[in-house]
Amino acid sequence: MFHLAGLFFLGFVGLAALSALVAIAYPVFVVWMIVDGVLRADAEYPGTQVNRKVLWVVLMVLVHPVAIAYFFLVFNKVKRGSLASCPAPAPVA
Repeated sequence: MFHLAGLFFLGFVGLAALSALVAIAYPVFVVWMIVDGVLRADAEYPGTQVNRKVLWVVLMVLVHPVAIAYFFLVFNKVKRGSLASCPAPAPVA
């Protein structure tokens, strides 16, 4: 049987290991989402605004938790390159 001090130490080591894992994985995740955002076509982003891609990438660079929203709103929903890009508007005669 573990003593109370042993359980406390084991819990502390587990918490430290989990913290180290998150500290390593989070920046890797953010960089991965930024790279994916840069490589996607503008038509693959939700919304109708102009420069949606630029907005998402700038927000991911400046406000890192936006990468988590990007993961669920864009990355998971549409595989990169699966949507046809919007056709160019016809010239006005």
